[in-house]
Amino acid sequence: MNIAQSVILVTAAGSPLGKALSLHFASLGAMLALVDNHPQSLQQTLSACRAVGAPSQSFLTQYDDEQHVAEIIDNVHHHFGKIDVLVNCWLGAELPSLLGPSSVDQFSQTLIKSMTPFFIFGKMAARYMCAQSCRGVIINLAADTNCAHTAIHSGSKAMVSGLTLSWAKELAEFNIRVGGVVPLTIDCPCRNQSQNVISLPLQYEIVRSAEYIVANDYFNGRMIEAEVS
Repeated sequence: MNIAQSVILVTAAGSPLGKALSLHFASLGAMLALVDNHPQSLQQTLSACRAVGAPSQSFLTQYDDEQHVAEIIDNVHHHFGKIDVLVNCWLGAELPSLLGPSSVDQFSQTLIKSMTPFFIFGKMAARYMCAQSCRGVIINLAADTNCAHTAIHSGSKAMVSGLTLSWAKELAEFNIRVGGVVPLTIDCPCRNQSQNVISLPLQYEIVRSAEYIVANDYFNGRMIEAEVS
């Protein structure tokens, strides 16, 4: 797919990773639909993308339900006329300990809170692309923003990898490609007190991997593990 003049919808666009992704695609000539539920950080990303001359628009999420996300998809289509790519960012969540007294309830709530928006955006973007007969691309990204204990990191990768493979099989008949990017390593805030848990070199590798998936028409149903060499 030619990235220039493509419309790319980025979720969690106000996060450090979402902002880095948005600015990179903006520099390649894409048009950006920026989605987040934090208005201040979303506005910062919007201003940064417009500063480099990219046609960009922000869309604030307020509810995690299908109807609201469908309205956002409609608004993006109304503004840009199309959606070519969904960059679906899941920023992770801390999983409860297995032997905790209320671990089952905590696990259920964690999945509902963190995975539901991610899943809904994937579903609604895919439904839109099918309806428009669009040879679109969905990129699933996983990056933990909390302390990167092995269990949390592995859980994020496993969930996103499983969904990526499943969606790719389901959407293949509609000529919609699905790929994923996960970091192989994440800096731990116990060692680095910066709020930006994902280091800048690792952000760069994730962003370049996302670009590769969009540009490579033969990439489908696979994951890339971004690593800083």
